[in-house]
Amino acid sequence: MHVIFKPGLAAARKNIGPGLLLQGFALVLVLLYTFHEPTRAILLTVPAVQRKMGVWFPIVVTALFGGVIPTFFLLFRKGIAPGRRAATLVFMVGFWAMMGLSVDALYRVQALLFGEQPTAATVIKKVLVDQFVFCVIWSAPVTTLAMFWKDHDFSMSTTRSSLTRRFITGDVATVLIAMWGVWIPTVAIVYCMPLALQFPLFNLVLCFWSLLLTALTSGENT
Repeated sequence: MHVIFKPGLAAARKNIGPGLLLQGFALVLVLLYTFHEPTRAILLTVPAVQRKMGVWFPIVVTALFGGVIPTFFLLFRKGIAPGRRAATLVFMVGFWAMMGLSVDALYRVQALLFGEQPTAATVIKKVLVDQFVFCVIWSAPVTTLAMFWKDHDFSMSTTRSSLTRRFITGDVATVLIAMWGVWIPTVAIVYCMPLALQFPLFNLVLCFWSLLLTALTSGENT
């Protein structure tokens, strides 16, 4: 068991600094919303935009914060090979748009199941479902497989031939444990916000997580 989770634990240890930064950023935003009226007023304009855009809101916003901004940052840092820039941008936009829809649906379903009041019991239930059901069954394996495909030049045949036991015991475990380290405290903070602001807060943190995820799945964490 220790061997199986060793890569993920190593990634979690190495990325504890960025993780704390993400969590601190989310906590500061919640505190500003609670105690700083100008910040609250700005944030409360978001739900109106969300209602106006409808289903396009999670698609566009997550594609922007998870895909476009991190990709352009990597381009600026020359972190993407010249011949793969357009394909990487299209992939990142499409992948995170899909994930945005699934996360938005998760937040809405949990609000129906557990309510919208940020009591301790409600937040704990939502965090447990989010991190130990949604992430384990969907988010971590799908994300790891998608990034694995990207890093194998978007070749289905090469990806299939490269899928070994290490993909589950190493790659998925690495992403899942790093995900828990970053997102368990973060979503606990997110679920303290009103439902209409949970998804926007998730996206602000996602911008940094997308860059961290790229490093994890490309082997830079080793």
